[in-house]
Amino acid sequence: MPETITDQILARTLRNLRWMTWKEGVMRRMLVVAAAAAAALGLAMPAQSALVASGITSVTDVPSDNDFASDLAGLTLTKMAFGYSIGVVGAPVNISVFRVAAESGDNNWVEINGTNYPEGNDAWDLGDLLITYSQASDGPLSGNISFNSISGLGSPAVALFVPDGVGSNTGDEYISSSLFFGFNDAGSPDGDFDDYIIRITSVDIRSNAVPEPHTWLMLILGFGMIGASIRYGRKNVIPTAA
Repeated sequence: MPETITDQILARTLRNLRWMTWKEGVMRRMLVVAAAAAAALGLAMPAQSALVASGITSVTDVPSDNDFASDLAGLTLTKMAFGYSIGVVGAPVNISVFRVAAESGDNNWVEINGTNYPEGNDAWDLGDLLITYSQASDGPLSGNISFNSISGLGSPAVALFVPDGVGSNTGDEYISSSLFFGFNDAGSPDGDFDDYIIRITSVDIRSNAVPEPHTWLMLILGFGMIGASIRYGRKNVIPTAA
């Protein structure tokens, strides 16, 4: 019996369905393999390092008479946080401390691991590196950092500059790889926390490392499985005569 137009349409529809079913199966296999490769890469590569300010108890505006309020605002740092503690995640890391700015005419210093660094730049400067040291594990920020050898990070005399929106509820945190701190010395009643400003950064020691050999192996195997799936699927498509 001659093939009717209806038979031709039905045959073509069946072929299309077979092709779509095979194509969907390949796509599913590709997604599974890609997800596995991505997961392996994520496990093999180091976590992003950061500094964590936790336990913030109060947040206020940066005073308008802070000599560097506009510079801080340019970094979206318009608030000051107090009652915080500083920790590190994503270790091992390199901790760097920079002397950023100081109100003119004061004689303050920051003590870092037993060495005093006096004021030396009244103008805003993000590149004045004082010291870099390593921290091997997550936890509280290591090293001894204090202003005038008496006011450590988290003390009432040392403000942490934060963006608008950082709350002061119990358990609130501010996480960044670069934190700015301002000191208000005992002889300065203005309370503007611009007597000595420092920046502390955290950089993952492994951030520039080449991915480990087993990471490359997982990726190569993943792409190989994708290619094999496509090739195998094509071989098993049985053409249907029109």
